[in-house]
This record gives sequence, structure tokens and C-alpha cells, in this order.
Amino acid sequence: MQNNKLERLKLKIDLIYKKLLIFSAIAGGSWIYGTKLSNSFIGFLLFGFFIFIATGIAVNILKLNAIEKELS
Repeated sequence: MQNNKLERLKLKIDLIYKKLLIFSAIAGGSWIYGTKLSNSFIGFLLFGFFIFIATGIAVNILKLNAIEKELS
């Protein structure tokens, strides 16, 4: 029973880690292109997209923190 729960937590951590990696790459790219195109409408959209992705990163970090507390 305990081993099964530990395996599920490991899978959750792995999925969250992969989402964080992808979100970080997307956030970095949208930030760079947003600063290059800051005077255009597309630049404004990229900054909005960056805010959206940064929120997703924060949510996933909070999920990892909750799993860490559960393991302690």
C-alpha cells in the first residue's frame, strides 16, 4: 500500500518536472521576443503570454511544494 502511494508520488513529481521544463522554455522565448518587439501588438501579446506561462510555473512549483510536505 505504502509502496503504491510512493510510486504515484514519483510519477506526479516527474510529470510536474516535465511541465516546468517546458513552461520555462516557453516563458524564456516569449520574454525574449516580447522585449525585441515591445513596440508592436505582437510584443504586447507575447508579454501577456509570458504572464500566463509564469502563472503556470508558479502553480506547478506550489504543487511540488505540497508533494514535498506530503513526503516529509
